[in-house]
Amino acid sequence: MRTESSATRYFDFSGASSLKVAREYRAKYEAISELLDANPGLLTLAHRDWARLLSTSVRGRDGYTSEQLLRALVVMFLEGVSYRSLVIRIDHSEFLRYFVRLGIKPTMDFTFLNKAMGALSARSVEAMNQALSGYTVQEEKISSAKQRMDTTVYETHIHYPTDSSLLWDSFGTLARLLRLIHKELPHLNLQHRYHDRRVKKLATYIARNASSHSPGTRRQVKRRYGELIRSVRWIHGVGRQVQRQALALGYLVVGDTVAELAHYLPLVKRIVRQADQRVLQGISLPPDEKLYSLFEEHTELIKRGKAGKPIEFGHKILIAQTGEKFIHHYQVMRRRIEDKDLLVAAVEAHKTLFGCYPDLLSTDKGFYESMKQIAGLEEKIATVSIAKKGRRTSDEYARETTEAFREGQRFRAGSEGSISVLKRAFNLGKCFFKGFKNYAASVGLAVLCHNLVLLAKL
Repeated sequence: MRTESSATRYFDFSGASSLKVAREYRAKYEAISELLDANPGLLTLAHRDWARLLSTSVRGRDGYTSEQLLRALVVMFLEGVSYRSLVIRIDHSEFLRYFVRLGIKPTMDFTFLNKAMGALSARSVEAMNQALSGYTVQEEKISSAKQRMDTTVYETHIHYPTDSSLLWDSFGTLARLLRLIHKELPHLNLQHRYHDRRVKKLATYIARNASSHSPGTRRQVKRRYGELIRSVRWIHGVGRQVQRQALALGYLVVGDTVAELAHYLPLVKRIVRQADQRVLQGISLPPDEKLYSLFEEHTELIKRGKAGKPIEFGHKILIAQTGEKFIHHYQVMRRRIEDKDLLVAAVEAHKTLFGCYPDLLSTDKGFYESMKQIAGLEEKIATVSIAKKGRRTSDEYARETTEAFREGQRFRAGSEGSISVLKRAFNLGKCFFKGFKNYAASVGLAVLCHNLVLLAKL
């Protein structure tokens, strides 16, 4: 894969539109294009992953450069569209084709972009954000005076997890894979009948009657749960047997089907075990030990006590900003970390970037640990605007009623708006990318695009 740009420049903004919104749209992309040109290190970092993992995609003159791929992904996050919608939008817009620098090449296929996204590591995207932050500091576009931070949940794309739905997902997935293996490996002589309809009826009955208060109905639900668990346990045993047979015959690589089966078997075993414990044995499991999705197994249950949404399924992310709303630090947590344990690392990231601590640090009370913590921060930072949880002493009340503290809290309130912008405008509401690696990379790309748009305005 080639990293260099074509000698021909494809940005041609002739024929300016009379519509103000169209002119602003073009101006935004033009400014972002200039920022990308001014930061070739971003392209180098992306190319490092794509050159190694997508080398088979090189097709001579018809191959796409790393620059074209990166710009296409930037468009996807700026427009908030899927891979399919992205290639349609680029193909039908001469302006976006100029931005992506396709020239006379046909628009890349959406499956190719999917591969490119899958090959881009979260570490590389984080390094791209750090490189852009360094450039921004060097150009004096942001200052070190203020820092604010907040956490939010980036939800995974899963249905609401119930034991019956997880069991049906398990049965249906294994049945589909076993049927495919039967076609690919007729030597295994798989002649099983899976009775999908019967199993589906069991799951449907449970879903419709799980909340019933009738003793008779509750007994029927539990009985059908037992039948459903036995059905999934049976097909899991068939899957294990088929896997052993395939390996014994030397089919170490049979397309992706046997590998996919090997991936799902231990997850299905966990789902069967937790359903048996929870429903049949009445054992309550800690949230950290539960599996909430067969397809996005990394998903966590997050309790934040938000009105109308007490629980969320996904992962916590930390967003830290400067006074100009530039996101100079972010963190994706595979396992939940309390807000108070994130504070020091974010402050040190600010010092690493700017060479000094901020004059004002502002967060919500979730980051508060103790007055000892506050005192330690105040040795480095002039104003620490973090409200205490619970009752306050007279001295603590006096600290929180100063004008500097109140100014910090007014500044902190803006982080809610920034998070809302990330969710609505940069696809950070719900993750439609599969796997935790792509999940973390998508957070970094959303942050990168947010910062590019912000710098374009500055």
